[in-house]
Amino acid sequence: MTKTTAHPGRRAVLGLTLGATAAALAGCAADAAGTAAPPAAGQPQRWRMLQGGFLVPALPGPGLPAAGTGGMFTRFVSPSALALRGNDLLVADRGSGRLWWADLAGPNMTGVAGVPVSTDTQLLLGADLTAWVLDPAARRVLRYARDGRLIQTASIGTALPTPTGFGLADAGATVLVAGGAAGEWAELRGGNLLRTIAPRLEGDARVSGIDAFAAAPDGLYALDRLAGVVHVVDREGRVLRTLGRGDLRQPVALASDAAGRAYVLDAQDNAIRRLRRDGAPAWRWSAPDLGLQRIGGLAVDGWLMAVSDPLSGQVGVFSFAHDREP
Repeated sequence: MTKTTAHPGRRAVLGLTLGATAAALAGCAADAAGTAAPPAAGQPQRWRMLQGGFLVPALPGPGLPAAGTGGMFTRFVSPSALALRGNDLLVADRGSGRLWWADLAGPNMTGVAGVPVSTDTQLLLGADLTAWVLDPAARRVLRYARDGRLIQTASIGTALPTPTGFGLADAGATVLVAGGAAGEWAELRGGNLLRTIAPRLEGDARVSGIDAFAAAPDGLYALDRLAGVVHVVDREGRVLRTLGRGDLRQPVALASDAAGRAYVLDAQDNAIRRLRRDGAPAWRWSAPDLGLQRIGGLAVDGWLMAVSDPLSGQVGVFSFAHDREP
């Protein structure tokens, strides 16, 4: 949730890889936001507000839902977690208890049966367009094929006390599971535990938490909710630098874009902040700034950002294609 060339560390987390362009939204038949002139640098341009889609059967294997709009239009009830890759959008709708696989070029979508959806569900889309679901309550990671088949289950077991987020590394072969206040992450491969990593700061002090991952230009972004910061770490757990100190109050979600910029959902003021590597204050967009009532989930792919609104039952899609601000 096209791909540019990046540093190998940037390619480590595939759930938030590079991709989608604004042109991918041109055919979206959902509520159009218009094609006004691009806003100033640092400001998102709204492209669409998605209320749901026409139900269609899924295609077997990689690909978008079947063409046509003959099915019933079904609305989102209370969308929360999201994953985005190209034209594909995964929506965990906690109101209906369903996982929807939507096509931004549709507006078609198909349901994935049997997926556990709760307030803690987290989603990723792999490079092969398979869906990954973190089920914290059952301490497991599930992988679904494009046609809705469950094709892999990985048990977290007792490796972490409380799994809070996850990412994909090594071309999807390795699953990174964040351990929250334990301040570590676990690496799973083939359903088995490889190792646990406990990142450390300068002076060998452990970080206070690892809660979510996103791709960084020189490693991984790792969200530390307790400290209210985002660490840049390598795969061995070395903290290279720390961002967001003083900008973040109650961070709950993390993503990154094609330029390697980190986006954080802050629950204290119901806003998204884009952290700036030059040390300047973060850009901030509140729910009203984005035309939403409340922000429930965040996903970024390439120059596109998807934001869910659990109160209005919508998913807003925004473009930063015009924006090259560092």
